[in-house]
Amino acid sequence: MTPQHDEPDNGLSRKSFLALGGALVAAGVANPFGGGAASAATAKTGAAAAATTTAAAAAAAAAASATTGGPLMNDGRFPIGLFWPPPPTQTTVARYREIAEAGFTYVHGGNYSNSDVQITTHMLRIADEAGLKVLVEDPDIKWLLKNMNVGDPAAPNTISEAELRQRITAAVNRYAPSWRAVGGRLHISSGSGDGSIGWVADGASWSDYTFAFDTEPLRTGAGGYAQAGWAFRIQDERNAYVWLLSTQGSDGKAVLKKAVFVNGNPTVTQVSLPYQLEPGKTHHVETTLSGATITTRIDGVLVDTTTDTRFTSGSAGFREAGPESAYFDNVVITGAGGAELFSETFDEGLSAWRLPSGSGYASFAGMHLYDEPSVGQLPLMAKAVAMANEAYPDALSYVNMLPGFGAGYEQAARDLDSPVLSFDRYPILASGEDLGYFENWAQVRAAALKHGRDSWVYIQSVGYANHAIPTKADILWQISISLAYGCKGIQYFTYWTPDPARGEAFTTGLITVEGKRTPLYRYSKDINRDVLAPLGKQMLGLTSTAVQLAGVAAPPAGLDPFAADGLVSAVSGDPVVLGRFVDGDDRLHTLVANYSRHERARVRLTLPAPAEAYDPRRDRWERERDGALTLDAGESVLLRAR
Repeated sequence: MTPQHDEPDNGLSRKSFLALGGALVAAGVANPFGGGAASAATAKTGAAAAATTTAAAAAAAAAASATTGGPLMNDGRFPIGLFWPPPPTQTTVARYREIAEAGFTYVHGGNYSNSDVQITTHMLRIADEAGLKVLVEDPDIKWLLKNMNVGDPAAPNTISEAELRQRITAAVNRYAPSWRAVGGRLHISSGSGDGSIGWVADGASWSDYTFAFDTEPLRTGAGGYAQAGWAFRIQDERNAYVWLLSTQGSDGKAVLKKAVFVNGNPTVTQVSLPYQLEPGKTHHVETTLSGATITTRIDGVLVDTTTDTRFTSGSAGFREAGPESAYFDNVVITGAGGAELFSETFDEGLSAWRLPSGSGYASFAGMHLYDEPSVGQLPLMAKAVAMANEAYPDALSYVNMLPGFGAGYEQAARDLDSPVLSFDRYPILASGEDLGYFENWAQVRAAALKHGRDSWVYIQSVGYANHAIPTKADILWQISISLAYGCKGIQYFTYWTPDPARGEAFTTGLITVEGKRTPLYRYSKDINRDVLAPLGKQMLGLTSTAVQLAGVAAPPAGLDPFAADGLVSAVSGDPVVLGRFVDGDDRLHTLVANYSRHERARVRLTLPAPAEAYDPRRDRWERERDGALTLDAGESVLLRAR
């Protein structure tokens, strides 16, 4: 994918690097890679190799993964992303709402948004307000993976795998939300060094009440201790009562720690408990406030009564510090007279809670770890992906592959534990189409199907070098062809037009260098909102079985000749690409895409059984009566058996 930030080799020794604490980000001038036509690298890959791969096999591969893929893979929407967002000076709520209005669901870094941690966190804050997700390109991790050797003491500029894991974990923790509703429970995965308190937003006036909940402390504290903290009569994050159920008692026994925070300074006492906290066990806690008296019961047993007059009212919530983590659930807060003030089962998110400052960003969707690695770099990419998954499983650990990568796609899909196999190839040339596009897509499709990955692609939405400025039909054609190959995520290259000083003669993207909309913005908005989002959502649950070309005597590499099935048994008329699919019930689907990005296609399909066609603009399925289709340049239609 282009343009890239190609930092120079600074020749740092391991000692020098560690002395700098990993905080360096090289400031070299980028050297964009064109990403145009790449040579065909492998033998023809057709439907026969992939037809035996089923949705069940893909589901099994996903189940074995250490990551869920995060919100981009699980929010029910078709992922529509962009690369090269507004530059830092234009990273505003208005600009990011402009992105969302055009139908995009997330953004990648780039355009200097990834040159500094503060700029990156600013982008996440803005995306939070605009309702967008972000795949973060962390500057420290990008520099590490580009410039350092890992695990080879004999090589220059080497760090250990443990050091790389520490750096990746620290980077992920900078951005990832530490409060998450997971499986109907609140999971707090970390807090600040001094501790971070979040609380019920509407509870400031509460005075006497009982705070009841279930908790499972997790052994993630330094040295393996477990601790779950709850707070009450909260004034703010620096002033509150904080009680903690901890494993840090004597002889491995549990302990109830009691901290009264005044202006951030705690006074701590503790009560020993006569049992150990068992991993995986949930405990029921009730803390009752009555005037100056605070009583606490754990699993129905009274364990403490405390008298304190410092705080007389305030909300209730939870608190973890540093690497501590715990699950919380079944919150019920009742007033002194027994009336319920608040309840929460964490099935509907966290909208009722005031989250701690520094608790991460809701817009964080994962880590964009690297762009276009070589085959020799794939083992390092596999380690980095595994480490990012370990640091935060509910996110996407993302690496984008080169065009024309051949057998590298198979290796990447096999070895990188990411649910996505992404690549870029830009086929809209000044001289015509890049016909290697089809074979490239066939290689990616085969590798993704074999290993249960979703295939994603960058489409060309900018003119540069020997590449033409795309028309609306060109944008639609790339999307239609990609969907025919089973694509599950579309990414635009680029959104903002790269500055001419970067080289490669970039001309027109969706937004000019100066920040003005081009016709491509309007084209993309119309396509994303009216076609891609609804049509893509219909296709997320489908599994590709073949990609065929009808109406051409000698299909280019990567496209198989037409073959009949139970949905479409014959095709006549202009050339069309047919993406063949099945859903989870083995019902046949076919995406019929115009082979041309210049001319309208008129075709007649022979439908041996009743079928229906999907209308994305009306978001509904309608009976297909005669199989006669007219497709504008680049257009497609999805059919299924009734």
